Amino acid sequence: MSYPPSTPTERALWSAVVDGVRAAGTADRAGFEAAVSRLRRLPRPWADQVLDHTAELLAEELGPPGSVHWPLPVPPGAGLAPWARADPGLLAFLSRRQHGRPAPTPGDPEETARRLLLITHLALAAQVGVGAFLDVALVGSGPSSRPPSGLVPHCRLGR
Repeated sequence: MSYPPSTPTERALWSAVVDGVRAAGTADRAGFEAAVSRLRRLPRPWADQVLDHTAELLAEELGPPGSVHWPLPVPPGAGLAPWARADPGLLAFLSRRQHGRPAPTPGDPEETARRLLLITHLALAAQVGVGAFLDVALVGSGPSSRPPSGLVPHCRLGR
């Protein structure tokens, strides 16, 4: 069952992540950077938490906690360019969160790109789409955690 993002902000995040994963998977750097730019305009720390939760759910799809090792087995033909090949430290935030340690600093512009690359790698390795995982992460963000829908009027879905 799919959860339709209900606020403009949720739809903007959902769209940016899906577009970014698609762009990285086809080595479209400009498309990836445009998605990262859209994500950076979303409210913090909410957007970072949803991205982290999405990555955690994708990692669980690959196996139990602690079973995910780098480099992830990305299927041939994924089209990942050298700029989309993330460094081994990318999985570190997952293990820190699983062991109760803080994740990277929310709002760090570079962390948004790293989070999106991690989601891309996890989705490609698990050979799944990210939409359903984003749906669950958005539900997990809870209504009380959602930013007001009018908070980001400049975000466009780009669809």
